[in-house]
Amino acid sequence: MKRQQLYGRIRLAAIMISLTCLLTAVMMIFTLFNDLQSDNAIEPDTPAEVSHRVLFLSSYNPQYFTADDQLAGLKESLYPNGVEFDTVYMDAMNYNSVSDKMAFHEYFTYRMKGRRKYEAVIAGDDNALEFVMQYQDELFDGLPVIFFGINDMERAGKAGKNPMMTGYYEVNYLSQTIDTAIKLFPDIKKVVALHDESEAGKADAEIFLDVGRDYPDYEFSTIDTAYMTLTEFIHALERLPKDCMIIYMTCYSDIDGITYSLLDRTNVIISNTDQPVFRNYLGAEGTGIIGGTYLDVRKQCRLAGELVASVLSGADIKDRLVDTEGSGISSYDYTMLMKFGLDPALLPPDSIIYNRPQTFFEAYGYILPPVLFITLALLMLLTAAMLTAKNAKLANEELRRSKETIERSEQEMRYRAEHDELMGLLNRRAAADHLRAELTAQDTYSVIMADIDGFKNVNESYGHQITDEILVTIGNSIKQLAGENGWFAGRYGGDEFLFMIRNRHVEAGDDVTGLLLELFSRPIPISGETVALAASIGVSNSDGETSTDQHVLNAESAMYVAKTRGGNGAFVFDEKMRQKQRDDERIREKLLEAFENDGFYMLYQPQIDAVTQKVSGYEALVRMKEPGIYPGQFIPVAEQNGWIWKIGRITTELVIKQLASWRDQGHELHPVSVNFSSNQINDLGYLSMVKRLLEEYDIPAGYLEIEITEGLFLERSNQSSELFQRFKDLGIRLLMDDFGTGYSSLGYLTYIPVDVIKLDKSLVDAYLVDGKDLFIRDVIQLMHDLDKEMIIEGVEEKWQYERLREFGAETIQGYYFSKPIPSDEAIVFKVKEQVEE
Repeated sequence: MKRQQLYGRIRLAAIMISLTCLLTAVMMIFTLFNDLQSDNAIEPDTPAEVSHRVLFLSSYNPQYFTADDQLAGLKESLYPNGVEFDTVYMDAMNYNSVSDKMAFHEYFTYRMKGRRKYEAVIAGDDNALEFVMQYQDELFDGLPVIFFGINDMERAGKAGKNPMMTGYYEVNYLSQTIDTAIKLFPDIKKVVALHDESEAGKADAEIFLDVGRDYPDYEFSTIDTAYMTLTEFIHALERLPKDCMIIYMTCYSDIDGITYSLLDRTNVIISNTDQPVFRNYLGAEGTGIIGGTYLDVRKQCRLAGELVASVLSGADIKDRLVDTEGSGISSYDYTMLMKFGLDPALLPPDSIIYNRPQTFFEAYGYILPPVLFITLALLMLLTAAMLTAKNAKLANEELRRSKETIERSEQEMRYRAEHDELMGLLNRRAAADHLRAELTAQDTYSVIMADIDGFKNVNESYGHQITDEILVTIGNSIKQLAGENGWFAGRYGGDEFLFMIRNRHVEAGDDVTGLLLELFSRPIPISGETVALAASIGVSNSDGETSTDQHVLNAESAMYVAKTRGGNGAFVFDEKMRQKQRDDERIREKLLEAFENDGFYMLYQPQIDAVTQKVSGYEALVRMKEPGIYPGQFIPVAEQNGWIWKIGRITTELVIKQLASWRDQGHELHPVSVNFSSNQINDLGYLSMVKRLLEEYDIPAGYLEIEITEGLFLERSNQSSELFQRFKDLGIRLLMDDFGTGYSSLGYLTYIPVDVIKLDKSLVDAYLVDGKDLFIRDVIQLMHDLDKEMIIEGVEEKWQYERLREFGAETIQGYYFSKPIPSDEAIVFKVKEQVEE
């Protein structure tokens, strides 16, 4: 008794300490969360009350590398002061000829007619200021003008003498950048600057050469890209001496009149030179540039916005002189500093060093105190649990073993669901998911489908074992080639392979298709013989609007064209192959007609009790009355167009009416399941409609079942959870459809509100074979342990049925017993004697 009292007192003390530690940890975490919220607080994008409206005239376009910082700085200062602004882009980098300027003047004049009045003008960079100064009397008479980012000091000074203008000169930090570069590389005596003939480029070149005079022992030279083609520029980079450093200034234009983006220019420079590269402007961070000092664009724009607000509030613009000081930022890439063996201590004070790896305490130090308290709390709880769980040791051990079994099965299913078992490449579903996740419509890329020509004959000639060895050899070559070139590769089917090439478009006769054709044609020595293969290749190039899934289909279609042309070649998807899209348009039209004209009907596939071989239920499958259009065609089109909710309502009503008709005819009723698409989750009136129909036709809710795909269960959103619970409250059972085809998780089955699991046909085909069928048995047993019913789909052979019955499967659905049949046949369906035998 004394020992029990002692254990009780220790247990109570441990619980009290644990609660104290947990409370302390919660308070710490709450404080950390508030701090993070404060750090991440975002200013509103629009003012609470607009008092003024101004015009922001930008010299460039929205894609220019400073555009985002300019807008952000203006918003930070204008919006809190109740000033809203409209933006007009001149795009002077691309359109700067006399005719371009005249065209912009005509456009701008037309735009300003009859529009809202502005109280001030903000001019961003030289071209905008030049335009405002030229047309001040015509377009901006009496309006205060605030400018920023002006490279031409003479122009800034001239504007500053205008009583209605003032602003900020763009200080060029080129000299500071060069000083730092020379300090970091004292042994390099050659400095090469890249510039063009733009306002900023010429200003850069002038300052660069002036700085060079301060270093008489150094050789300063320039490359003017405005007088070179892209090829000549690349050759100039390649010919640069190894013992030089590069100053990457304003150099976006070439002799052909092409203006390149920052990303394009940076890629060309970094790809064609090994010398250290510095930059005196914002942008190109993390692309291979060591770094440099440049103007804080966002801060200058914020100051310009504050000046606008001040003038609008009554301040006299004549009292404000042009600001020529500016505020600079020194920013350097830690990885590049380490690459060249540079000492960060030589950088300017207060330099920003990005990509620097954090220490453990820098990254996680803030969370260690609450973690320690939580750990101590858990230790105390563990102590209390150990003292009260002596008698539950065996139960806990059993629970641990069950958990390990679930985790092992979950890991195995996840890997098998994502990877090809033979070759180790991502399988079809996982590859498609990867493309969707990694690519956007704006990306440039090519999707390639390759299929081995005549592989069926190879399989028949050499047998499965040899062909598996051939595929493994090809798979290894694919992984090596993809790794060397940065390609994505996956196995799309038996002898089909999917590739994705970034940042380019592949053509039928270029190096990419050549490498792939060479890979598949390499002789493969197998068992003393040499096997020679070939492949057909299809290509679909990104076009800014087609989805990745459609590109895969397009590449597959192009691959079949290459195959029909004799194989061992490549074909690029073209306009003629868009017939499929036109077919989809026809299906859309037929769907609209079907919605208006009762164009759907239902078939019912019986579900058979594995022991008694009697009907235990049905799955309702929708069909269109229009000849030649099948579910595999119209269901995807309905999903894409947001009409699946209509089909969902139609099928549900047809099924409930059919149940009532069977009852009225005196037939025994069985549950009927209808499919519920994840896109129906937003049909907020669906459940009310179901309840109304069940009451109207006097059908007990237990005779209607809802089939939901695995993914919707896993979303666990408030909307889906509430819907599932309302189904349960109404008495409708929930079925998980296509189990095993997607997420391959088992642990979640312990908490999701599903009554019946439907094992997908793909798992039956893949694992109900000798050597693997115990996996199916284990899954069935696990479902029974979790108190879930199970329906096995896709059973087509007698031996499959017998094996599944042996494994304890309750219900079988598939063509072995019956295909989907009309309602009058379904309600009287009985298993045929030859099937029973």
